[in-house]
Amino acid sequence: MKITAVETLVCNARMRNWVFVKVVTDQPGLIGWGEATLEWQTRSVVGAVEDFAQLIVGEDPRRVEYLWQMMFRQHFWHAHDITRSTALSGIDIALWDIIGKIHGVPCHQLWGGPVRDYIRTYCHLGGGKMEDFYETPVEDAKRFGELALAAVENGFTAMKSMAVPPTMPLEGLRPVKRAEAAVAAMRDAVGDDIDLMVDCHARPSPAMGLKFGKALDPYGLYFYEEPCWPENVEGLAMINDAITTPVASGERVTVLEDFVRLFAARACDVCQMDLT
Repeated sequence: MKITAVETLVCNARMRNWVFVKVVTDQPGLIGWGEATLEWQTRSVVGAVEDFAQLIVGEDPRRVEYLWQMMFRQHFWHAHDITRSTALSGIDIALWDIIGKIHGVPCHQLWGGPVRDYIRTYCHLGGGKMEDFYETPVEDAKRFGELALAAVENGFTAMKSMAVPPTMPLEGLRPVKRAEAAVAAMRDAVGDDIDLMVDCHARPSPAMGLKFGKALDPYGLYFYEEPCWPENVEGLAMINDAITTPVASGERVTVLEDFVRLFAARACDVCQMDLT
């Protein structure tokens, strides 16, 4: 059995593209699908998939671990960076899809079977309307409350917002008070039985991330995501130690060594591993 082609399929999803990876074999009808989306980096990921394809076309798709190691190590540039890691993940998922199809079972059975029979989900504020999540101005606290209530009416028991505005590395109270007002409006709208999360998108400096975190502490957030740049493990650890709200991070971390560093420093209480 051999891999004959590795292809990408790009699907537009309004504010971003989804990138899917298709691994084709020489067995009729046996293909694997993976997902390799990296927001706003479509061309670079597609190019990285094409680079990896040169290494694995002609190889046996059942040698998943061997192919992973080859793709990760073969090039002068190991696949530590986010673009290559994303491409590698998409191909890896497609290879496992092929293994599952060969054996006629879901991949989770190959990995030891399911642990849970349900997953609790949360939504971004605004549901599927990305403009509501990304473009609702923080100073419009009333709108944050309305969107939070709408999420509850749609059946969600938890939601995440971008209630922290972009700032300079050091600013006064104005942006902090606006963030606090937006979170207060959401809490007032949905009550204490609904979980709220705030995502900073790693925009604040550690100093501002700490200011925002302390201001939002009284509102019982479920977690406080990326309050500073994720590579700044010391900054994350400082914030996590200073507030009661659990700090979340990890979606931009791609290799085990960096996760070890994150955990050893107690830089987050919630790890957001991004499998793709």
